[in-house]
Amino acid sequence: MTGDAEPAKAAHRAYVVDDDDAFRASIVALLQAVGWQTRAYASAAEFAAAAPELDPGILLLDLHLGGSSGLDLLEKQSAELERFAVVMVTGAGEIETAVRSIKAGAVDFIEKPFAAEELLERLDAIDRDFAIALKAKAAVWDAQRRAATLSGRERDVLERLLSGASNKLIARDLDISPRTVEMHRARMVAKLGVASTAEALEIGRLAGVGAKASGQGDQP
Repeated sequence: MTGDAEPAKAAHRAYVVDDDDAFRASIVALLQAVGWQTRAYASAAEFAAAAPELDPGILLLDLHLGGSSGLDLLEKQSAELERFAVVMVTGAGEIETAVRSIKAGAVDFIEKPFAAEELLERLDAIDRDFAIALKAKAAVWDAQRRAATLSGRERDVLERLLSGASNKLIARDLDISPRTVEMHRARMVAKLGVASTAEALEIGRLAGVGAKASGQGDQP
């Protein structure tokens, strides 16, 4: 491979989780040779401990990992693995388990043994699809991060605005004055980092904030 071709791959990230030292090292060497940024872990626990600090990327997760399996990690921590495109690595003939891994959130599975060229082609395709999906996920994560900064009362107001309630109706429902509603509304817009209530509502929808109609109760 020519030296000027590697930068095209520089942003690609892969994490290899396999307890077979020789196999793990060979996969890392293969990926790094074509420009992937790669980190390797010998166990599911080791990867899980590092995962919160890792950038999004492809996770090559071996099914058999000694004390625990890659499938256990996938099924028990699916929410924590949303930032990774999980590719389950299985032994030949483990189709049933591979199907189970897809249901648990894996994007693909690869059977051992496999050809290096086949692996690289499939990872390239997965990486392209993941980049597209990641943009949508990133927007949701950003919206959730912003919504988490709201106070309880600001979230109350947002929930009711999402249902289409007016300031007067919200004030009556929360037993506060319309002016106080307007104050909370202005703070909500500012905390969400937007310029209008309409944009704040879009952030709320992306974050999964539920609309709450008048009379559905109040937070303490």
